[in-house]
Amino acid sequence: MKKYVVALLLSMTAQAASATALDQFRDGHFAEAAAAGRSEATASSLILAGRSTLTIAGFETSDKAKAAALIDAAARDFDAALAKAPTNNEALLQKAMAIGYRAKLSKSPGLARETRQLMEAAVTREPNNGLAWASVAGWHAGAISTLGKFVAGTVLGANLGTAIKDFDTALTKDPRNPVHRVFYALTLLDLDSDNAPRAAALLREADKLPARDGYEAILKRGSAQVLPLLERGDVKAARLAARRLLPFGTLA
Repeated sequence: MKKYVVALLLSMTAQAASATALDQFRDGHFAEAAAAGRSEATASSLILAGRSTLTIAGFETSDKAKAAALIDAAARDFDAALAKAPTNNEALLQKAMAIGYRAKLSKSPGLARETRQLMEAAVTREPNNGLAWASVAGWHAGAISTLGKFVAGTVLGANLGTAIKDFDTALTKDPRNPVHRVFYALTLLDLDSDNAPRAAALLREADKLPARDGYEAILKRGSAQVLPLLERGDVKAARLAARRLLPFGTLA
């Protein structure tokens, strides 16, 4: 009986520790979530550590060298998670995002191709995963935004039609997630001013969905900045705001 009680207490302690990183992430305390996730050192907590670090790199950092170092730290978290759970699709997808962030900062075609392969593999493994579909969509749109439609299509095979189709699939697969709608809207604005009506509709839809964690709260705050500009008809200001709100939009 005593051994059972000790085991139960240890189990409860482990569960409480596991909740720490998750709670910090939900509250938007990303540095604390990263530290807690690494301390807990489970596959799920290490994924949270990496996600938190990528969030800091993409949305809270204005220095390119610091952002690159944070991306590398996040990639190590995802590798550590994969060492514990080699088939964990979330870890594989998040690692793809880290590589994609590297590709975006370095403008590396090789890393961009690797990112696409990993993201498409994530879709194949979990075809009902909305985040995987949105990631592939973001890859196509991001490549076009960075390199231009002709170069992105010729060098990387990026396609705007695929981006739109995959974003729409993400909304179908994960309809309660505001992030997909906000990213879709910001991406459309970044690509073309003619996309303003569709972007506004997406942001209105996102506004009705609650933020379930600190990351979703960041995107919801971004939506709250852009939507009023669109509703006033100031598309130029809305597009500038959208670019700032996308990952690395504040880099000097």
